Amino acid sequence: MSTEGGDSCPACLATARVRVEFDSYRLFGCSRCGCWSSDALVRGAATSFEPENYFRNAECDRDKWAELWRRLERAPGDMGAALDVGCGTGAYLRYLRGLSPSMRLEGIEVEVARAEEARVRNPSARIHAGDATNSLAATGGNFDLITLWDVFEHVSDPRQLLAKLAAQLSSDGVIYVQTINERSLVPWLGRVAYGLTGGRLEYPVRRSHEAHHLVFFTTEGLEGIAAAARLRIRDRWFDRLARERMDGHPLVTQATSLLLALENRVGGGLFVNLVLERDR
Repeated sequence: MSTEGGDSCPACLATARVRVEFDSYRLFGCSRCGCWSSDALVRGAATSFEPENYFRNAECDRDKWAELWRRLERAPGDMGAALDVGCGTGAYLRYLRGLSPSMRLEGIEVEVARAEEARVRNPSARIHAGDATNSLAATGGNFDLITLWDVFEHVSDPRQLLAKLAAQLSSDGVIYVQTINERSLVPWLGRVAYGLTGGRLEYPVRRSHEAHHLVFFTTEGLEGIAAAARLRIRDRWFDRLARERMDGHPLVTQATSLLLALENRVGGGLFVNLVLERDR
């Protein structure tokens, strides 16, 4: 999954221009919807760390999983099928199986090794290894729930993917998206530090716009993508990344965790969460 970056915003298709330039990749900002995008993957840029803690400590998100079901206001047993796009090592699918043993479960994971681990964890689920958009044709019908936990920022064409997912919803199905909020405090501080130093201080903005993330969304950009897929936002809220899932120097993760906790107290967050349904 990659994006070329460039002068067309992947969210709203408006003109974007270079805002930050590193040695190995550039960040483009859209003047219409405020989303940012990167040409990191097409230029072969490497991320500065491997997300080991992120996958190892996925169970730290159980409170988030429970919050989603609270907001859905539906019993798991009322849903016959669920698809987890970017299922990683299968932690969320295993959680769903515990909620509803009869639910048909499928997952898509781009990394072959993680897909295999997801299969081991979830022997009764169908796990598809490959690109999300291309793997949808192999899934087994419509779904009552489609989830994208920290996936949308990795997708080259989010408009196309969301439209394809919408086509696989059951009549009363929903799509849940958790992705990075570009207007969160941490990325904002990174952009400000870069601008005030004339580009000499790169670390904060690079750390908040790592090469493995390709699109950085605003709520306006997400609303436009949803509308293009004939979906509407039924619910929206913000939250943050648990420190246990952060990779990097302990002092950096501690400072970031404190900033994110402060931001949550005033109603914002590093992550924006959306529940989408058909626009009837």
